[in-house]
Amino acid sequence: MSQLIPVPDDFEACVQHAVDQDDKARALVDRAVERGVERVYLVGCGGSHFGTYPAFDLLDRYAPNIISQRITSAELTARAPIGLNDKALVVAASHSGNTPETVAAAEFAKSRGAVVAGISRQGDNGLSRIGDLHFDYPDTISITEPKLVHNEQIAAALLDAFGNPDKARQLRAGIPALPGALRAVKDEIAETGERVADLLSAPQAPLSYIVGGGPAYGMAKMMAWCYFQEMSWMNSAAINAGDFFHGPLEMILEDTVLVTLVAEDASRSLGERVVRFAEGQTRNSAAIDTAALTLPGIPAESRPDLSPVALMSAERRVLDHVAARRGHDTSQRRYMYKIAY
Repeated sequence: MSQLIPVPDDFEACVQHAVDQDDKARALVDRAVERGVERVYLVGCGGSHFGTYPAFDLLDRYAPNIISQRITSAELTARAPIGLNDKALVVAASHSGNTPETVAAAEFAKSRGAVVAGISRQGDNGLSRIGDLHFDYPDTISITEPKLVHNEQIAAALLDAFGNPDKARQLRAGIPALPGALRAVKDEIAETGERVADLLSAPQAPLSYIVGGGPAYGMAKMMAWCYFQEMSWMNSAAINAGDFFHGPLEMILEDTVLVTLVAEDASRSLGERVVRFAEGQTRNSAAIDTAALTLPGIPAESRPDLSPVALMSAERRVLDHVAARRGHDTSQRRYMYKIAY
């Protein structure tokens, strides 16, 4: 067991740095409109890909005049979608800006004539050089939230330009409050973080299932694959709440670890159904539910669509609690960037 790391002092400043680039998001979409863009691809690997789920959900549900798709970087290059041409906007995200698959996808999109935007940390890197516009954030450990803010602001600009200015206004009404609201999340999720740490405290932690529906499924993959597999070396699997009752439920026994992620968007009922099942079938369940968070400054009209951002910020802090309990250094890797693959 080690001490819980503090929330970085620059956390709110990092999120604010992204919020302050809203004008750049609008300029990107202005360029897309001038080009006659018909499709937008949200592209990344791992956590950068999972972070596109909330923005994709917004565009898929609310933008009537543009086709949207989220896709992994390697798939974009390998599959060469028919819509990847000079009528496409590609938003490619990578923390380092140098993830090989994502740089290759951005270069491939440029070769097809697409408008390309990059999201990465500050400084010179592959995405900052390739993109028509570059969205950045300070190079600290507070990286999840700024990337999501960039995706949300680009989504808002697209909604504004492609047929749903009312939804864009609702989103923008809450985005300025995100730095403080997400900082509050870090404290308010402490009890849940300790509960999840209790469930996973053994050195050889048991397999955990992480369940989420709609945009929360991206958050489930973030928690299971990035936070627990990659960063904690624990066995964990992400399950879509919409599929949970079609196979996975048969694996739930009285001691199975099951963590359900619930936001306040339209897919909330999918997660609530899993929570009810889990509470009756296993003593080792926990729920990360944004409805229990205050999110100060976020107006009621913005809350459903911004709650997936709060969910991801909450689960990131839960990782800190789990890591402290297990005494595991989350910066360690066995293979990533150490061997060729």
